[in-house]
Amino acid sequence: MHDEIELKLAAENIQVEQLTSILAQFNVIEHQKAFLVNTYYDTADGYFTRHNMGLRVRQKGNDYTLTLKTDGKVSGGLHVRPEYNVTLPNAEPNLAALTEQYELLLETTAPLKAIFSTDFERQMWLIQASPTSQIEVAVDLGNVIVGEKQQVISEIEFEIKEGGLAPFFAFVAGFLQRYQGKVHFYSMSKAKRGYQLAQGTAPKASDWIERWRSFLHTEKYAKKTSEKLTALLRYEQDLIEETLALGVDFFATDFIKTVERVGAFFNLAHYYDDNKNLLEMALNEQVAANHHYALENVLMELTEANAQLFAHIREIIRLHSETKDNALAMNKLFDLIQTPQYAQRMLHLMTLTLGE
Repeated sequence: MHDEIELKLAAENIQVEQLTSILAQFNVIEHQKAFLVNTYYDTADGYFTRHNMGLRVRQKGNDYTLTLKTDGKVSGGLHVRPEYNVTLPNAEPNLAALTEQYELLLETTAPLKAIFSTDFERQMWLIQASPTSQIEVAVDLGNVIVGEKQQVISEIEFEIKEGGLAPFFAFVAGFLQRYQGKVHFYSMSKAKRGYQLAQGTAPKASDWIERWRSFLHTEKYAKKTSEKLTALLRYEQDLIEETLALGVDFFATDFIKTVERVGAFFNLAHYYDDNKNLLEMALNEQVAANHHYALENVLMELTEANAQLFAHIREIIRLHSETKDNALAMNKLFDLIQTPQYAQRMLHLMTLTLGE
């Protein structure tokens, strides 16, 4: 068993040539390409789904691996979760082999059935980021498949193979500075996407006024600045993912929905503008606790990025007020939250929320 620590970017129209060019500027010690066939299983009563676990058999050539991913932590796009693996002789999901090897106690002996698959081509680069840090960069292009239903997989993943979080964040920041194209950090795993597709779960619009009230309640009683910043980051990541999942068309014919959605981003940007000392206080807490993962000049870069965000949101509000064009305003918002610069800002925020 080991903890898988990774960052996931959802990306549109990934150009592998661009990635190859970017990664050539680092110390690449290994490069592989493979087609991965992954079948996810569950019991008839959804034991693994209910416990936020994913059970899959992965086929890579003639090799088969059974993996159990258990519930972990997600902060922004940073995933930290325990993972158990066992080699299999064939594609049959022998759960007993896994539980015996790791002495796991799972409260189910029910038969397993295939629920969905994720089939994709993976290109992988192993980077020697520093003498003590190795980072795997993977590009996954394929589909989540449930019967006749499919969803596109287009992701860039960064995973720690050796070393700590500080060089990992530094490497991802360097990557984003060089990348061109639409990207955003993504908290949803392929497994969760598959289970939702199998269940026919469609994205729904949340009440972001109520979500903002909930944050303000957390802020009022938070004992540490990091708690406030973590709640803000969760609010923003959820807001970004839900907005993009709903799509521009959802808002295009509804003026009020557009106003409310842009307003949710305004509340966030205005809060950072009103609480400029929040970032420095969070950094000081990390330094005092000897858990410092932030990059050099993080305060200056984040302060500038937050000011730019506030200006962009106010400009979108002005544009929407003058034109009453919902689609135009939402397209501007969608473009804003999918820039590498916005992802870089989110990465900086992640580094300030980690306590250990």
